[in-house]
Amino acid sequence: MDNPFRPAEGCAVMADHVLLEAGDDLVRQLSHEREAVKAVLELVWNSLDADATEVDVAIQRSGTTGVDKIVVADNGDGITPEKARTAFKQVGNSDKRVGGTTDRLQRPLHGKAGRGRLRAFALGDATRWTSTARALDGRLMRTTIESEISRRTTWRIDSQPAPDTDRTGTKVELWGKQASHLNRLLEPKAATQITAALAPYLLTWTDVRVTYDGQRIDPRTQIQDEESEDLTFDYEGQPHPFTIRLIHWRTGTERTIALCDAASAPVESIDVSTEHADFSYTAYVLWEPMPRHRNEIPLIMLGGDTPLAPLLRTARDWIGARLEERRRRQRRQLVERWIEEGVYPYPRRAEGDQARAEQATFDLVATSINRHITGDKTKKRLTLSLLQNSLRHNPDEMVEILEKVLSLSGDDVSHLHGLLQQTSLSNIIRASSIVTSRLQFLTALEHLVFDVDTYGAVKERDHLHKILERELWVFGEEFNMMRSSEIGLTRMLEHHRRAVGWGPTPDGPVRAVDGGTRRVDLMLSAESHEHDRVRHLVIELKAPSVDADRDQANQVDDYMQAVLKEPRFANVETTWDFYLVVRSIKDRLKPALRQANQPEGLYSEPTQYEHARVRVWVRTWSEILREAKQRLEFVKNGMDHNPSLEQALAYLRHRHGDLIPDQLRQATPVPAPRTGTARNPAV
Repeated sequence: MDNPFRPAEGCAVMADHVLLEAGDDLVRQLSHEREAVKAVLELVWNSLDADATEVDVAIQRSGTTGVDKIVVADNGDGITPEKARTAFKQVGNSDKRVGGTTDRLQRPLHGKAGRGRLRAFALGDATRWTSTARALDGRLMRTTIESEISRRTTWRIDSQPAPDTDRTGTKVELWGKQASHLNRLLEPKAATQITAALAPYLLTWTDVRVTYDGQRIDPRTQIQDEESEDLTFDYEGQPHPFTIRLIHWRTGTERTIALCDAASAPVESIDVSTEHADFSYTAYVLWEPMPRHRNEIPLIMLGGDTPLAPLLRTARDWIGARLEERRRRQRRQLVERWIEEGVYPYPRRAEGDQARAEQATFDLVATSINRHITGDKTKKRLTLSLLQNSLRHNPDEMVEILEKVLSLSGDDVSHLHGLLQQTSLSNIIRASSIVTSRLQFLTALEHLVFDVDTYGAVKERDHLHKILERELWVFGEEFNMMRSSEIGLTRMLEHHRRAVGWGPTPDGPVRAVDGGTRRVDLMLSAESHEHDRVRHLVIELKAPSVDADRDQANQVDDYMQAVLKEPRFANVETTWDFYLVVRSIKDRLKPALRQANQPEGLYSEPTQYEHARVRVWVRTWSEILREAKQRLEFVKNGMDHNPSLEQALAYLRHRHGDLIPDQLRQATPVPAPRTGTARNPAV
């Protein structure tokens, strides 16, 4: 291939080297070198931002190595020499206005961060821009901008007059990267992704023509249905209007939420491929200030304060409701058609809860694999009868049976496993669904607390505390309803008095023994149905990296002393248990937890106070997890369900993705389960 640093033939009027004002590591990071489709899209958007009406993406193939060269050509306004020397000198501070429009055709601008040109390194080790533009003096100027991967912060820029017969426009050539990820550009999914990203723009600006690898990108031929609505979300007490546009695609597996400005220009996209797997769709969230909130998705995952959080919650709720309604409607129509054809193996209306649960499960599974239920009435009736018998008699092997008989694809198998893990197959349908989720959570929690590669990143308040706030059943089913979180001793008193049915708390704060204030992580309360007693459980959590010592135990003991010495807590029908919950216990503390004639783990139980029973415990996560699993054992045995680590982490990401540490948010490869059950795709 050509050397991009060799001067072009002919006499250049201007030639120099521009040094990008950014480090090589930053350029490598911004180029997203393994995201080939996104890189192509950035180059297409650059063309559209230059008022191009024709953009062509050509992929040249090599017989042995796949993609050999990529060329993106347009008929836009081009890049003047002055703009080239500015644009290729710095990262950020693009001259494209936020919320602005193009100069000539007044179309909405997409690029606003000045980073699009760096994406080229995802597609080629050598890059060349050849652009013809009309300068301020009216002359046509041809500018060539070249760089290579080994010197990615240095750009050679040549400019010379262009023939008057030339048209304005830009051609970007990229070659020399023999990387397997480029072959994704040849997959059908690449065109689908590009269609979804460009759809709002191409549907609005119908004179624009984009071709990809010889085929025109035309979303109108791919849209099955479309719906939109004006919505409002609240942030800091103020309503903020936005619009959501949901496009259902005829084919493919595209599932994306595109965050756009008010003119439908995408700012960021969120891959939701593991959600609503029975649909192919793109949801465009149109909000005018969106460009000012670029790159805030990671902040949301960490619980940061940004308007994108309530915006996305509102949008996701709307998307989920619309897709569920569409799903129900499609299922009803399909079942009604089977009934009319005489192939449906159940009566129109089942009698009894168990029969209704089985029939509902059958409808869910059968309609999900509808495209495999084909042929004449006899064949359909046989297929649906097979499904019914498998569901009724061999539910644990049903997916494997259907896989063999119907030749289900890998995606179908994974989808069915996902459905059935959330669906009960017997008269305990609701209970088994709850137990499935709880077993997954316990396995994931065990991984969080004990895995040597992750437990050091798990924090007390940022992760454990917030996650367990939603899963209090871990400490006992009786605590699932009454709780307070991160409260001081005074609020703990108020909580106690409400629990025992007393009036308002007398004036004055509650102090610790040393006169200071304290905050407890979690306070749980339950009313016993045996002895009309109220039990309070106060939990002090420690990060898994912290081993329990006397200092931590004494901290919890101080909470107990505050209760004992404060008469406003007095109530003979109350039991107080204070838990210090840790991963492990240091050896010098263990003797205090193994006293004769005392339960193991009991650190302190004063007997000189008669107004309440108060105890301090040091509990390990091993004990708590073991007890929680034992409580679920009778249902677990009936279900014969043993969740794999990947399933457990998938559940954790789904329920608590905004709270878990960074390295656990992405799916990680784990060994396949030995039971032969297909693993869920990661959430």
